[in-house]
Amino acid sequence: MFVQGVLPRSLLFTCLLLFQTTVFGQVQEALPVNGAVVPPVESAVVPAIELRSPRASLTTFLNAMQEKNTELAVTCLDLGNLTQDVVRTSGPGLAYKLHVAIQKLTRITIDQTALLSEVPDENNDLQPFSLGALSGSQPEAAALVIRFDPADASWRFSNETCEALEDIYSQFENAPDAADQETLDESHLEQPFPIRLRNWFPLTLRHKTLLLPNYQWICLLALIFIGLIADVLTRGILTALSTRWLDSDVSKEERAMRANVWRPLGRLVNATTWYWGTKLIGLPPATLSIMLVVLKVFTIFAAAWTGFAVIDVATRYLARQAMRTGTKFDDLLVPLVSKSLKILVVCIAVLTAAQTFDIPIMGLVGGLGLGGAALAFAAKDAVANFFGSVTVLFDRPFEVGDWIVTNVAEGTVETVGFRSTRIRTFYNSLVTLPNSHLTTAAVDNMGRRRYRRIKTTLGVQYDTSSDQLEAFCEGVRELIRRHPDTRKDYFHVYFNDFGASSLNIMLYCFLHCPDWGTELSGRHKLLADIVRLADKLNVKFAFPTRTLHMASPDDQNLAPEFDQPLQAGKEVAVEITKKQ
Repeated sequence: MFVQGVLPRSLLFTCLLLFQTTVFGQVQEALPVNGAVVPPVESAVVPAIELRSPRASLTTFLNAMQEKNTELAVTCLDLGNLTQDVVRTSGPGLAYKLHVAIQKLTRITIDQTALLSEVPDENNDLQPFSLGALSGSQPEAAALVIRFDPADASWRFSNETCEALEDIYSQFENAPDAADQETLDESHLEQPFPIRLRNWFPLTLRHKTLLLPNYQWICLLALIFIGLIADVLTRGILTALSTRWLDSDVSKEERAMRANVWRPLGRLVNATTWYWGTKLIGLPPATLSIMLVVLKVFTIFAAAWTGFAVIDVATRYLARQAMRTGTKFDDLLVPLVSKSLKILVVCIAVLTAAQTFDIPIMGLVGGLGLGGAALAFAAKDAVANFFGSVTVLFDRPFEVGDWIVTNVAEGTVETVGFRSTRIRTFYNSLVTLPNSHLTTAAVDNMGRRRYRRIKTTLGVQYDTSSDQLEAFCEGVRELIRRHPDTRKDYFHVYFNDFGASSLNIMLYCFLHCPDWGTELSGRHKLLADIVRLADKLNVKFAFPTRTLHMASPDDQNLAPEFDQPLQAGKEVAVEITKKQ
């Protein structure tokens, strides 16, 4: 049924959503406000003033570095397809290394207008310009290239230049300045932390081994160790605090459970430590991009896991508080709130991941407009079940622990979720009932009864005398009056019928009890007292019997003969009633 119904509708909705998501981004820009379809007009790209030519870009970069405007200096670099996070992390270090390379390999400064004039201010043929073409430049300066970027019509230091900066900086960082043949005084430059960290290590550890300098491998190992220590400390501290503040005399099992609860938070601290620590090491942009992607996924997963753990802790605490109250409404509300918060955590994690990896959310949201009808059609049952749970929550036809009877199942309510309600039957099976069924079905809540009825027949033997009948019936009434769980204002105990093999006494009374177990206990006590009463009064309970009379010639009919039967009956009845 599921495969034939829900699955095709879900596939249809997915296809429509993907189609609309693809088309939405292409059509949206072509639709003006009034709805008329106008073909998109290609507008000329206007470059930024500070990047309009090789000279403007070089001047902008040197001025930005002199004024310690690192953000502006990074805009002069072509960092390829790196994400904004990687650009913000690696950009300042690359700009610093480029500035040092320019000072080491060329004689150009911001004050030397003669050398700046050698850099073309207009380059109509859009040919790349190399700083190696400047007067007095060293041959290695040929790797410092300013290239035209057609995407925004701007000139920037090429991506190849940025990739070669690490090797150039390592080779010439201790070389004298090309302008005055003295060691470059870098005190006026604002060194990023990765550069300062690099300078703390000796030269022997700055050489590359397996794609990275040796000091970066040492930093990565230290960072892994620090993250693991932070994980262990976080879990240990939180476990100790929770044991001290919540319950000081808990069992070993409870302490182990709480230690497992804080494990996700320890993983989150671990992931956060690795994430921010990786940014401080100064890894190459390509390596940093890969590591940040892995660490972002790990951090988002750890954060979602932590959210689930915190919700579980709060749910257990609220469940214990709910057990202390007289109403069961909070017992029903706590699981629903817990599931709602977990769904919210999942949504936040998905949106955070989409934003982190630059997934186009707006196209997906726009696709929901066209796919709304398909969504409603495919999720019809889910929506019906959700509103069924809302109905149960606010209308409260039953609560957790109630004994209910429907046309589908009978048993005790265990849980109420967004989609279904679980009922534990009396033969210990678990029935899952969709909540949409509860909005239309008749639900007989046996747990809401104020009284539990006892209706039975007490059969005594036919040889029981009338005085014994009267004494027995009155004795049963007194037992009901003295029973702790019976209703005292309404009950009936009377000789009610002549059975086939017994004199039938009707017992009709009610027990005041909250659940079936208490009802059974009260019923047992009352019936056991009735048996003791019958023993004391020598009243015998009847059971189906058959008496066989063997006729003989000596048997005589001892039945009296009446001259006036009607009058005789009246006189006997009057005599009986007078005795009463």
